[in-house]
Amino acid sequence: MREPKNNQAPGIAFDAGVSGDRYQGKPDALIAAGVITAEHIPVNTSQTFVDGVRVDGRRFKGKHDERWMQVSRHATSLIVTKGIADAERARRVEARRREVEELARTTPKKDPGFDAVRVMDYKASAALLPGAEVFANGRAATITGEFKLRRVSVEDGEFVDGDNRTEYIPGYTCRIHESGKEFFYPAHEVRAKSGALSHLRLVSGAGQRREIGFSIRSLA
Repeated sequence: MREPKNNQAPGIAFDAGVSGDRYQGKPDALIAAGVITAEHIPVNTSQTFVDGVRVDGRRFKGKHDERWMQVSRHATSLIVTKGIADAERARRVEARRREVEELARTTPKKDPGFDAVRVMDYKASAALLPGAEVFANGRAATITGEFKLRRVSVEDGEFVDGDNRTEYIPGYTCRIHESGKEFFYPAHEVRAKSGALSHLRLVSGAGQRREIGFSIRSLA
């Protein structure tokens, strides 16, 4: 299969992620741009390829390098995720780290007030940055969204929103390598590849979830 003509081909959305290249578009547009061939269109939900040959993605244990590709259906479009070489991955991770640091250094900041500073202090204890390769609930993934608090529906949540029980949970948005899809994961479910926790401020308290997770009550 030939290399894509360019990454701005009409009808194709392209993202050069830290773990690989991601293309999304109609099958005809992806084929015309040289991203895939007709033989790569999955019959079912998704299909994994190595050197252009179909493999069982659930059993494949090899590296997601430049030989690896996954094609997934998304409504009437396809999402194509292609692996990259280790050297290119390292270059992108370093570039992303510098970009984040430069943005943080140069962006003018207004006085956020005392309450916001407390949140920022809590957030500063996050150990991982966007671009880090991790295990999210045991699945290989890349962090695509910075550490933040998110309101989620929880059966025994502390707060009530109409008929729903909710909780504010700190965590990260991660892109799963296997599917190419992004999900929000609580911080205690995200671990570095070394096995280290993704957050440095462990707390304990009443309730089973707070014994294994992270409590926002430390902000109070």
